[in-house]
Amino acid sequence: MDEELRINGVRVDGQRKEAGEIREVELPSGKRAQLRKGYGRDLMRAQRSAGDGDPTAVVFALIAELAEVGGRRLVYEDVLEMELGDVLALQAEVIGENFQGPPPPALRDSSDSDSGRAS
Repeated sequence: MDEELRINGVRVDGQRKEAGEIREVELPSGKRAQLRKGYGRDLMRAQRSAGDGDPTAVVFALIAELAEVGGRRLVYEDVLEMELGDVLALQAEVIGENFQGPPPPALRDSSDSDSGRAS
């Protein structure tokens, strides 16, 4: 029987290893990082961890929630002590995967403009 540790219904004793759930990236320092797909509960924990509402602190806490570096889980303070290039790479991975912005506005075809029509 495969038992899982859960707190408030959230699995805390491991990461999902299903296809697409974990991606690996090489950081500028040469270290390898594994990032798992984020969920609402991860953002909630990151917001609680950051505490002061600073958006940058929330992103750092979210990196700590979602990333392992060198096979080791991170805590917020680990992210603060990382080399800047590694932090920026992890930030881009976490934000790019989980906070994609709205699509750009559709370009209008120049033939649709009113400037060329007679009144």
